[in-house]
Amino acid sequence: MTGIYEAPRGATWVRFPRFVGDAVMQLPILRLLRQMDVGPIVVWGPAQTASLACEGGLADFVVLEEKKMDIPELSKTLKESKAARSIHFPKSLRTPIAAWLAGVPERIGVSDGGAGFFNTHHAPFWKTSGPFVLRYHTALAKCWPNLPHMSYADYHSTVKVNAPNARYICLMPGSVWPSKSWPVAHFKTLASMALQEGIEVVALGTTAERAMGDAALNGKGHNYCGKTDLREAAALLQGAVAAIGNDSGLSHLAAACGTKTIALYGPTDPSGSAPWGPNVIAIDPSTPNCRPCFKKTCPLPRRACLEDIVPDEVWGLLRNQGTGVRG
Repeated sequence: MTGIYEAPRGATWVRFPRFVGDAVMQLPILRLLRQMDVGPIVVWGPAQTASLACEGGLADFVVLEEKKMDIPELSKTLKESKAARSIHFPKSLRTPIAAWLAGVPERIGVSDGGAGFFNTHHAPFWKTSGPFVLRYHTALAKCWPNLPHMSYADYHSTVKVNAPNARYICLMPGSVWPSKSWPVAHFKTLASMALQEGIEVVALGTTAERAMGDAALNGKGHNYCGKTDLREAAALLQGAVAAIGNDSGLSHLAAACGTKTIALYGPTDPSGSAPWGPNVIAIDPSTPNCRPCFKKTCPLPRRACLEDIVPDEVWGLLRNQGTGVRG
């Protein structure tokens, strides 16, 4: 953890989770808090994800954790900072308990899993419906009844990156669950379609997904998998004419940047977890009947839910989304 004792006293502390998609969904919350002028805002959490808040004046101070902190450490941090309130939407009891132990006056989060006992303001998450971001809004409204509507993140990265000089699309072939990944062969076909149109292709993802990026590009694009942090990935995404990915953190980041985003859904349900942004299309196939199953590994001989979303369908959506794609 860095710089904790420099953080402003009496601030609103917003906890960032370690999963990228969940962290990106905190960005509209920061935008909303700024709109409401709640005073100083401190973002704290794992360095990889909390670093997103270093851009755009979303926070007055960012505390980056290099290691996982236990409940006593979290509680000590909040107590010594004299936090006015803690907003914590990660699905863990660590921060609600820590805020309760620290005596933080306002503790805002979910009701699920016993968290409601430790929070002063809370609302159910898993037992309700609608976009995840709006479920967070419902919990925030328990503290601020006249809360404005949830805005989009409108995220902008100022980090300099070596982006292609020509028009390009971003492909994000990876996901934390194998079952959520569109077949790499489909990404490869889509990349070929783009290149035939004179559109460059950039692959984004983690180091572990670099081989997937290579396979999707087939040696003809720019594989940045494992070569960017999240702010650099955002800079590449905001310069792209479109981004195509799975139900993944990078799809959420693309949407937060305002990029035209196509998110491909198979075993999961976009009615809750679709990226929150002004230019998002979530492909939600009506077949097979087994979806959404929410299984990390598909038990069937083939993943029809994603395999049957063909590249021509995605290309057609790109063409109709005002990206300049023809064909």
